[in-house]
Amino acid sequence: MITIGMDIGGTKIAVGFLDEDGKLQGFKKANTAKVFAQKGDAAEALQLFLGDYFSEIGISRDQVQGVGIGVPAVLDSHTQEVVSTPYIPKLNNYPLGLLLAPRLGVPVIVENDVNLIAVGEHHYGRGKGLTDFACVFVGTGLGCGLILNNRLYTGADGAAAEFGHLIYDHQGRKCGCGATGCFEAYCSGVGLTHDAKQIFSQAEIEAFYAKGKKGEYALAELLIKSARMGHPQAQEAIEEAFFILGLAVTDLVNLINPQLVILGGGIVNGWPEALDIVRDVVQKKARSVTKKRVVIDYPILKDKAGLYGAASLVNLSLENK
Repeated sequence: MITIGMDIGGTKIAVGFLDEDGKLQGFKKANTAKVFAQKGDAAEALQLFLGDYFSEIGISRDQVQGVGIGVPAVLDSHTQEVVSTPYIPKLNNYPLGLLLAPRLGVPVIVENDVNLIAVGEHHYGRGKGLTDFACVFVGTGLGCGLILNNRLYTGADGAAAEFGHLIYDHQGRKCGCGATGCFEAYCSGVGLTHDAKQIFSQAEIEAFYAKGKKGEYALAELLIKSARMGHPQAQEAIEEAFFILGLAVTDLVNLINPQLVILGGGIVNGWPEALDIVRDVVQKKARSVTKKRVVIDYPILKDKAGLYGAASLVNLSLENK
């Protein structure tokens, strides 16, 4: 018997399964737009995708205990709806788990993607054996998952750990969530894209796009690459963004007093020095008792942590029944 883990992102869907020995197998990626372009609603599209996947890896549905799915959004724990996914319109205000489970004939658990990264790292990665830690992932947005007292913490309504939407500057940049001055608007792909538009000319931006780069937030890549090549303004912007992230992590460390903060995501991968910048800010700014023993480090499971977490959450749910 196996459990399926799936990570639905704005551009890619990743899927894999945990075997009875707790090893991730059958890893596969697919284009999100192509999967959801199939006929029917989101549940039908994913049913077809998973049916093809089962055939590819040579398993029957009778071997599947359940499916865990990560999405880049808050889940309303009362309605089971996915709340606002601007990059995956088919999932907006959509009760994915409730509609997909009867189609597959197995339990389906849907959770925020970074929450599942935290669960994966808790059971199989950097956080194994720890009771209290945070996962902070810097991609297009700024996400966080919390393991508190040995359990995933999601709050009263499923919306806890919206770390990127703590306020950095109440008169600052407009955030995609509608608020003003969120940390996400400064230290994420969104924030770096804003900086890139201030630093580079329209001609430089068009030349970058002409190389085949796609998507509004691809300009974050331009900024990182330019900084790596010694562009002084780009370097300054990158360092400022991660200094601000360090302030956010300082707030987190002071608030929950974790044993560990895992720092990952595509933007951090692009600028590995980010870890040292954040560590330095926390050591200078956090309260002595909270910073004394906290460890800030990279994830172990990398891009597969969410799949481990998704499948693990299914197993935990079945064990608790």
